[in-house]
Amino acid sequence: MKNIFIFTFLALFSAITFAQKSQIKFGKIDSDLLALKAYDADTSAGALIINDIGDISITYNDLTGFAVNYTRHLRVKIFNSSGFDQAKFKIEYYKSGSLEEKITKLRASSFHLDENNKVVRTDLDKDNIFTEHISSKEKSKNFSIPNIKEGSVFDLEYSMTSELFGLLPEWNFQHDIPALISELSVSIPEYFNYKRLLKGYLTPTATDSKTTNRSIIWVNSQSTSSVNYTEYNTKYTFLNVPALKEEAYMNDISNFIAAIEFELGSIAFPQNYKDFTTNWEKIGNDLWFDEDFGAPLKRSGPLKKEAEALRIAYPDPFERMVKAHEFIRNSVNYSGANGIYLSESLRKVWDEKKGKSSDINLLLISLLNECDIKTNPVILSTRSNGMLHPGQLMVNKFNYVIAEAIIDSNRYLLDATEKNLSYDMLPLRCLNGNGRRISRESSENDWVNLNTPKEDSRTYYNKVTLDASGNLSGDFSIMESRYFAHNRATDIREKNNEEEYINEFEAEIPGLQIGDYTIENLNDRTNPLYLKFKADIKTNPENNTKDIIYLSPTLGMGISSNPFITEERVYPIDFVNPWSSKNICIIDLPEGYEVVEMPKNISLSLSNNKGIFKYIAVVNGNQLQFQSVFSIKTPLITFQDYGEIRELYAQIVAKNAEMVVLKKL
Repeated sequence: MKNIFIFTFLALFSAITFAQKSQIKFGKIDSDLLALKAYDADTSAGALIINDIGDISITYNDLTGFAVNYTRHLRVKIFNSSGFDQAKFKIEYYKSGSLEEKITKLRASSFHLDENNKVVRTDLDKDNIFTEHISSKEKSKNFSIPNIKEGSVFDLEYSMTSELFGLLPEWNFQHDIPALISELSVSIPEYFNYKRLLKGYLTPTATDSKTTNRSIIWVNSQSTSSVNYTEYNTKYTFLNVPALKEEAYMNDISNFIAAIEFELGSIAFPQNYKDFTTNWEKIGNDLWFDEDFGAPLKRSGPLKKEAEALRIAYPDPFERMVKAHEFIRNSVNYSGANGIYLSESLRKVWDEKKGKSSDINLLLISLLNECDIKTNPVILSTRSNGMLHPGQLMVNKFNYVIAEAIIDSNRYLLDATEKNLSYDMLPLRCLNGNGRRISRESSENDWVNLNTPKEDSRTYYNKVTLDASGNLSGDFSIMESRYFAHNRATDIREKNNEEEYINEFEAEIPGLQIGDYTIENLNDRTNPLYLKFKADIKTNPENNTKDIIYLSPTLGMGISSNPFITEERVYPIDFVNPWSSKNICIIDLPEGYEVVEMPKNISLSLSNNKGIFKYIAVVNGNQLQFQSVFSIKTPLITFQDYGEIRELYAQIVAKNAEMVVLKKL
């Protein structure tokens, strides 16, 4: 039955002609859809988009003129609890000067079958739609579809209108769940010139275009006349869209979805032409005069006394910068919200000691400038917001701002939102290609590389003794720097206590039993994090003497599985930063045994010195000395080199599985 339903459903959509609206009506739910248990093309999917139909049109009203109208009708089938998050929504809308987007219609309903196979409908109550004030320029409507259960279907429909012609909605054809159909119709009068950017790795199933002749009554200060114009209509249809699934070492999944964006180039009304193309000098100038961005930085800030104290206490500019960063980082709490504009005045942010990333970092910029350290804002797009397209000059594509302090000829990128990061480490969410410096001096406006050349490092150092039963005991240590250390420290802090973390760490290595342990520099990222412990690795709980002993030189601390599973990949491999991992083991061997089999030493490398792996194991008297090094020097690797790095990992996994074999004399 479900296969027949899916086939019928797709056939229905294939029959829709260009001129027709979607045949699916809000609230009209087929009982077969409610009974559907899974999607055969992707049985792992927790939900399925039945239809996602959008319409963007610029239409004319005799009283108000042209306006952008946007509608969306989304229908989703929920299979199990993993799909429940699909029923949570945040619809953002914007304001620029006196113009703003308005949500003119919003309705949603869920449907499910009760125990008597009767359809139960639950409508979204207006009281459960919440308005979030993100900044003076941004708001959102936040809500969840009510009464979602396994097997539910929900409908969502909303409409927006505005005169913000430079802000046509972006449309995503692809999501993290599969879709039967995603379709967008775009109707643009000849007067509006937009650049269209199709993103992602999928192409439309169909792209249909036509023109429509329109007639309007045109009114200006001199006359009223009838005007004919051409409307350009395009429909983009994607059928059977697969879910975009996250793969290992992948930038945020949103960077790779099939989507379309629009950038306004010009508007040419009869007898009136306006060029909307822009440049960074104009964007920078507009931002510097914006009351929610640059204007407060040109005035005396709320931390004048604190700045004076810092200047006196720390005459060295570099030390003063570090202390100013620490002061803001430790004083103001990050709300988790991002943006490039202030949500409150700098004074209010300081008084409340809480704010968005933009509130905190613009306050930091204000303080640093008061400290006589020249500092510029750098706007960027976080990893979850998407990579920036270098050809797009659109401020709304940026959602974060950090500080760039300049001391002599050195530039330092600073962010004060994370309590446990040092001054020289941006949050991982910010490491997303390039940001844009916004300076009062237009000649300094330029792209800024956000990713650091500094290496994240990890070193295992273990000195242990192997006994005749094949068990090991001794001293173990892990030393990590920068983001390796930050990630482990975050894992430790998220546990109820250190003991809970140690128990989970033990479970990762078969037979590991940790005794005394110490954790050093947990909250200090200016120094390496150390995890030191005394432990046993019991592979033979009976402790009986063995004639043959199999020993892994890595002691279970090497790469044991290949993260690159798929045969092919179309996305870049993104390690974020260069890194290296070293494993050093000194193992005292038991008396009365000889080594009869040893892994061969190898050295492997990626082309163009992108990465290396070295494996060395030697026996010196009654001691096994082992060292391996795996280093990635080029953190962003194109998909064309996927096969090479996948094979390298496969060889490393195989090498780490090899054993030293000892035989009793």
